[in-house]
Amino acid sequence: MHFNNRAILIAFCVVVFFLSAAKSYALSCQVAASHWVNGYVIYVDVTNDSEFSISSWDIGLEFSQDVGVYGSWSTEIGTSPRLFRAKNAAYNADLAPGETASFGVVGSHAGGFTTPLCYTPEDLVIQEAEPGFCSVEGTIDSNHVGFTGVGFANTDNGLGTQVAWTVNTKFPGAYPVQLLYANGSGSSRGCGDMLVEGLVQGGVDFAPTGAWTTWQNEELIVNLQEGENQLVLEAATGSGLANIDAISISGLGISGVECVPKSPDGYLPQSGNPAQSRYNSSRTQWSSDLADIILSYQFDNGGWPKNESYEVPGSGGNGDGEATFDNGATVAEIVYMAQVYKETGDLKYLDSVHKAMDYILLAQYPSGGWPQFYPLRGNYSDYVTFNDNAMSRVLTVLHNAQQQNEPFDNGVFDDADRERIKTAIDSGVDYILRSQWRQNGELTVWCAQHGVEDYLPKPARAYELESLSGSESVEIVGFLMTQQQTPEIKTAVQAALAWFRSPNTILQDYVYDRSTIEKIIPQEGGRMWYRFYDLENNQGFFSDRDGGKYFDIMEISEERREGYSWGGNYGERLINYANSVGY
Repeated sequence: MHFNNRAILIAFCVVVFFLSAAKSYALSCQVAASHWVNGYVIYVDVTNDSEFSISSWDIGLEFSQDVGVYGSWSTEIGTSPRLFRAKNAAYNADLAPGETASFGVVGSHAGGFTTPLCYTPEDLVIQEAEPGFCSVEGTIDSNHVGFTGVGFANTDNGLGTQVAWTVNTKFPGAYPVQLLYANGSGSSRGCGDMLVEGLVQGGVDFAPTGAWTTWQNEELIVNLQEGENQLVLEAATGSGLANIDAISISGLGISGVECVPKSPDGYLPQSGNPAQSRYNSSRTQWSSDLADIILSYQFDNGGWPKNESYEVPGSGGNGDGEATFDNGATVAEIVYMAQVYKETGDLKYLDSVHKAMDYILLAQYPSGGWPQFYPLRGNYSDYVTFNDNAMSRVLTVLHNAQQQNEPFDNGVFDDADRERIKTAIDSGVDYILRSQWRQNGELTVWCAQHGVEDYLPKPARAYELESLSGSESVEIVGFLMTQQQTPEIKTAVQAALAWFRSPNTILQDYVYDRSTIEKIIPQEGGRMWYRFYDLENNQGFFSDRDGGKYFDIMEISEERREGYSWGGNYGERLINYANSVGY
């Protein structure tokens, strides 16, 4: 047998495995190949480069073409057309520091043979704002020390809230996963399920860390396929997830990749959408044993009052002057009642849902908007109300009901009902697009309330002047991103996102802290958006009961400074979500 064209490739793939708090090891491999017209021999040296002994090893070989293996020595090898996974044999598993194990593979090829690449195990660590991190249904925060990277993922409190990542793997198989987390609790909090490509692969029970600044790892094993894999950690309870600092995945040929949103029929993925996240949390806003008490507060017209603690039974009533969408009233209850019906099958809860939906649809203006209260009670509450996310929450509920998403997925509404709901959604979208404010001809965002027929920004209470809202506009955009992305909707969304991303609207290196006297305090890397912006020049401002406009928060009364929210990290969740779907 004649050998020629002997080629040698040396690959040092050195990445650390964490075995304990104090021990780690790393492998490197060296590949040499001899090949002839239609055959080859591969010689591989695997070296323990660490200062600790190891008791097993695993490497991968990637060929540039399909090859056939018909023999090997000193290894256990699994084959595929181009990828080979080689593990130690029983007698060469143990490697002392600096020790090398050698093995070989012999096979055939069809011509144009090149020496394969060698992969050793590596730890892929994905943090926020890095390739592989896709989205969080919540915010990226940095208010608890001890995290790594730029911050940590803080999900909204709600069943089904998620953190998502995407990785690429060359070699299919089982991969160890570590989640670095904190939950600030003396008992397990924030348990969840790990899904890979939509299938649950294991549960995660986050043991108590005792403090929000104490971080520890939770481990599990997932099976990954060759190519891209989407991993989703999903909250299994209404408390959401623990704070997640980073995910580490150990194995061969693994990398984080830019998340490519899947957008069937023009719809965007919803993981991380702030409007959808709030909707999801409504399903478990109250425990199921309160269902009858909450039902007792529903008015004859189908609505609910606001700010009820639901500690004792209510007495219903006609709802005049009280039935409302303010502060999440009615929209949270209809979702909750649908969830209870889904769990119990009791028709009284289904009747409650139908009654509430009739109320919602009846309250809509012909122009497409919703008032704050219905029946109308006069004054500013009769304006189309985005304040406290009233109309965006209504429309997000309608969207999920029309699409038969949970908990409206068990025949709650028939086709005729869903057609009525779709008509209401279309009218609502039309109102939003018409009312989007233009500065010098450029689309921006929205005021907290607008005229019913003229679509123009309107004032409410004395300290709520006509303005652009850095708060309410977030979930208006979020709702629009639940819809099929027509050219008109996409234009509106992208214009609003440009406004939120603009350095003219972001107060950089500051945060809003209600616990302080000054409220707006410097913090490196912080970003704040004002509650109110001037309609013409985007200057953030504050107001008081005298109806004045102020540009220094310390110039307003202590009562209004302490009793109202004038700023926050409003845009962060929206921008994070938009980034995750390529907007």
